[in-house]
Amino acid sequence: MLKSEARKFFLNKRKALTLTECVKLDDLLLIQFQRFKMGNVHKVGSFYPMDNHHEPNVLLLADYLKAVMPTVEFAYPRISPDKISMDFFTETETIIENSWGIQEPIPLNKLMPIQMEAILVPLLGFDLSGHRVGFGKGFYDRFFENYPKNHLRVGISYFEPIPKLEDTQQFDVPLTHCITPWKIYEF
Repeated sequence: MLKSEARKFFLNKRKALTLTECVKLDDLLLIQFQRFKMGNVHKVGSFYPMDNHHEPNVLLLADYLKAVMPTVEFAYPRISPDKISMDFFTETETIIENSWGIQEPIPLNKLMPIQMEAILVPLLGFDLSGHRVGFGKGFYDRFFENYPKNHLRVGISYFEPIPKLEDTQQFDVPLTHCITPWKIYEF
C-alpha cells in the first residue's frame, strides 16, 4: 500500500470512531503502555492529542508515567511551519493552539533531541517494519535526523499495522516500537 492510500485508509477508520469507542481504545492503550518497559528515562517527548482528529489520548499515558516515575519530565513539540521544523519544549501549565489547531507549550525551556530518551510519536498508522503513516508534512522525520538512533521512538496507534508501505524513502525513520490497544510491537 502506498502512503497516500494508507493515509486515507487510516483517516477513514479514525473518522468512523465514536467518542465512546475512543475512550475504550484509550483505556486499552493505557493497559498496554503499563506493560511497556521504557527503562530509566528522565525526559520524554510527547504530543497533545487533537480531539477533532480522534487521536489517542496520550495524556493518560503521561499521567501514568508521572505517577510511577515522579522525576520524569515531559516535553511537547512546537511547529515552525516556515522552517518546516519542530522543537520540543518542557511542559507548561498554559498551552496555546497554533494555526493548524495543534496545541503547543509556551516556548520557555527548549530541549535538544539528545536530551530526550524517548519520544511518543503521533501517527495515523504504521507497517510491520515500523514505518509510520503521518499527516505527510515530515516534521517527525526531520526531527529524527538529529535524534539519537538508539533512543526510543514509540508510536501510539488505535489500529493494527498494515503489512508494508511500498513507498518509504531513505529519510523515513522507522519507529523502535508501536503500542496499540492489543499489542506492543518492537522493530
